[in-house]
Amino acid sequence: NLGQMPPQSVDIGDLSISAELSSIPRLTKEQQIVGLGGFKNEDLNKSPAFGRLRASMGLPWDISAEISWTPPVRINDSKPDHLWGAALSKPIFNNEKIGIGLRLFLLRGGVTASVTCSEDVINFEVYSDENFVGCVGLSEDRLQMNHEGVEVFLSFNSSSAIHPWISLASSNIDSSVDIDAPLQAGRERSTIHSSGLTQTLSAGFKHDLDEDWSLNLSGSYTPLDVERPSEISGNDDFWNLRLGLTIKI
Repeated sequence: NLGQMPPQSVDIGDLSISAELSSIPRLTKEQQIVGLGGFKNEDLNKSPAFGRLRASMGLPWDISAEISWTPPVRINDSKPDHLWGAALSKPIFNNEKIGIGLRLFLLRGGVTASVTCSEDVINFEVYSDENFVGCVGLSEDRLQMNHEGVEVFLSFNSSSAIHPWISLASSNIDSSVDIDAPLQAGRERSTIHSSGLTQTLSAGFKHDLDEDWSLNLSGSYTPLDVERPSEISGNDDFWNLRLGLTIKI
């Protein structure tokens, strides 16, 4: 739940609404072999992108309160499940050349998808090479995401309509996956947890279309190390592109 733009000075009651489209990295075939301790291919490339809506309101002391929501649109048998975020942001320093801002954020909710037993797998005969675990129906796996973090912005002020910025964020991640897969030998139910800290470097710009409308474009880089039983690279760095359109009300 990273920021679309640096925190800005606001009056109490100022309201803005935005729509955002964000990319999802595509994993290679080797990177998806994570089931059964690193021997089973999982269907993890469900969608190349996701979208969300944001609403922000001005509070006292130049603080902006934001809430975001991802619509439950089903794509390739995956769907967001009550996925929402919240944030508080405030400009800390500002002069004619640069601005510094702070943003506190969190993310809650999940995604349901047929990862363990996908449609491609159940089309093959049970216990064949393509369906060797014995899937007899689509699984109902659920990813639960619990993120909290802080993001520091450095913006570069200019007299033009384009305002560039960079940011550094640190996120505490506590996520889990509930597996619910119908197999020939019985229903598999288990939970996998993952937690830790990640750092994300972002850069972007805000382009003022007029007094009320603005276009936001940014990219993010998150270094990630992954341990696998197989001998493929353990570097799964996360690259992300985001495009947003904001209107002030």
